[in-house]
Parts: sequence; C-alpha cells; structure tokens
Amino acid sequence: MNTTGEAAGAASERAREARKNNSNLTVTLGRQFRTAAFALALTLGLVGTGMAQSSDLTAGSISGGSSSSGGPNGLQGIAGATTGGTPKAEVGDKIYDFGTVLNAVPVAHVFKIRNAGTGTLLIGGVQTSCGCTAAKPTRTEVGPGEESQIAVTFDTRFDKGAATRTITVFTNDPKAQKIVLTIKGDVKVQVEAAPAQVAFGDVKHGVEQTRQVLLTDLVAGQAAASQTEFKVQSVTNASPNIKVEPAARTDGKPGAALTITLLKTMPLGAFDDTIKVATSRAPVDITVFGTVQGDITVKPAQVSFGVVPHHQGTLRMVRLVNAGARALRVTGVSSSSASVRATVEPITPGKEFRVTLALQPNTPDGALRGQIAITTDDPVQQTVSLPFYGIVGSFRG
Repeated sequence: MNTTGEAAGAASERAREARKNNSNLTVTLGRQFRTAAFALALTLGLVGTGMAQSSDLTAGSISGGSSSSGGPNGLQGIAGATTGGTPKAEVGDKIYDFGTVLNAVPVAHVFKIRNAGTGTLLIGGVQTSCGCTAAKPTRTEVGPGEESQIAVTFDTRFDKGAATRTITVFTNDPKAQKIVLTIKGDVKVQVEAAPAQVAFGDVKHGVEQTRQVLLTDLVAGQAAASQTEFKVQSVTNASPNIKVEPAARTDGKPGAALTITLLKTMPLGAFDDTIKVATSRAPVDITVFGTVQGDITVKPAQVSFGVVPHHQGTLRMVRLVNAGARALRVTGVSSSSASVRATVEPITPGKEFRVTLALQPNTPDGALRGQIAITTDDPVQQTVSLPFYGIVGSFRG
C-alpha cells in the first residue's frame, strides 16, 4: 500500500477545496461590496443624472422641480439601502391614454411600480413635465415582490387638442435609474372664445375703442351639460384702463358676448392684459394687446443693427414724425449705451426729423441692447424712447 502517495493526494484535494472556498468567499464579498458601494453612491447623490422641470404643482405633491428627499435624484436620506441582492423596477404600463375628455375635467391615474428584484428598491425623486400634473409615491422603499403606487392628476382647464404630460421617477435600479411615465389624450374645449386674442393695434392717445368677443358653449345640448345652463360667473382683468362687459348673444346661439373697451385713460406705449372669464362650463382666458400712440411717433419704432463684424461700425436712420397741429422742438437726445451715439436733425422744421444712430467702431463683441431717449417740448410726450439691439462679432448661440 502506497500510504505516502495517498496522503499526498488527500492533502492536494484539501488544498484545492480550500482555494475554491476562498474564491467563492472573495466573489461573495466582492458582490456585497459592490452592492453596498452602489447604495452608498446613491445615498451621496453620485448616481443618476438629468431631471425634468416642474412648477406650480398641486398641494401635497412633489413641488418646485425638486426631489422628494433632496439632492439630484431624491434618494438622499432614505433609509433601508440595499445590503444584498439587486432591485428591479417593473411598470406594467408606462403610458396611460385617457382618450377624450372635456377641458376643466381632471384626469386621474395610478401608475404601479413593482420590485421584481432581490434587493430593496428605493424610489427617490418624482418630477413632472409641467405644473399640470402631480405625483407622489405611496412607498419610497419597496421590498422584493412589493409595489409602490404613484397617483397622477392632470388639470385640463387650459388645454386644447392633443395633450401629453410626463412623470419622471428616479430609482436605485442599476438598469432603470430614471423611469419616464406618460399620460396623454385629447382634450375637447367646452367654451370657445372668438377671437381668443384681441389686437387693438395702434390707437391714438385719448381715443376710446371697443372690440367684441363671442363665447360659444360647445357642449350645449349634450348629456353631460344638459343639467347646467351656461352662465358667465365672473370676469376679471388687471388693467384699470380696460373695461369688460358681458351680455347675452344676439344671434340666439348658446354662450355669451363680451364687449371690451379700451378707455381714453390708457397711457402711451404698448399694453397687454389677460381677461379671465369664469363660466359654468370651463374658464376662458382672452389676451388683449396694442399700442397707444401720441402725436409724436418714431418710424420704425425700433432699430436693429443686425450682426456687425468685429471692430466695425455702422449707421441706422429713422424718422421722428409730429402729427399734431403744434410745431415740435427737439430739446435733446441721449443713449443708454456708450457704444451707440445719436443725432437729430430737422427734415421739415417742427414736423419731421431724421434720427441717426451710429454704432461705434471697436464696440466690444457680444449682444448689444439699449435705447435712445429723445426729449421734446411737447407737454404730453416729453420723452420719446427708441429701442435698439444687435450683435457685435461672431454669433454664438
């Protein structure tokens, strides 16, 4: 019997087994170390980048574009980081199509995220593409086999036609650190304003003008609206120089008529306002804008130098016109920028003047913006402003 050979063989086998056990231990420790390191990186905010912007979210939701727990992905400060195994986030349907709804009717949906992995799934930041949706997870720590729900509401009051909103969810799933959920559909308008934008154009100072807007009830006679009569509940706007009066339509169609009056008291210059109409159906916003002009006008009303080559100067000319009966005297001219100088010379004394703007050579490269102030002896328009803008040197978007 070769006892020496058998002993040597047994020793060799024990050595191989020891090396195998050591190798398995090394692999196990390596995996645990990598998992713990990944969880630590998530906690420190080192994993997961890119966020959608959000604003004006409803109460109780994740607001202001920030994550639920702070930091770049909202995973900071959440306990229960993975100590073993790998999380796997699964969403049954990432897109919810709500079909067709009437505007002002809220849309609600619940997205479900299931953890199909072997480690704890952490849900951090939940952000929306705009302030019309709100989302908040029911769980931020989801064990294997468990799920978290994210309730989403979509405010359709001011949408029209095809509408899409996205919700971005940040997790510690190595293969799904950012999950994008989508809610979409078609929004049918209940009340239509014609026109929805009221342009008064150029209006002479001290002259009163009116415009009419027709509101049409687009759901009159439908089952959803049969129990409610169309009514204008309130009309508000910011400018005291714009008056709005609602009345019944004279053509017998369902809806209402708005008479919008630009009062004589509107000061000189450009104006804009938003008329907010609350109805028994849905709210309606109407934009009003225009320009009130005096006897003195500048044509064109602003100056563009365009793109001017490096270290080069250029000239632009406009006309200052007096449409009033009184002769006009220009008493001075100044520029808000040292790079642009202006001079005024009469074409027809008291009635028409030439204004020359000179962009100086060696103007620093970059965007140029400012205005020329022309002072006169007119009691109403003592100062006439002329905006200018341009780019000097190479354009860089």
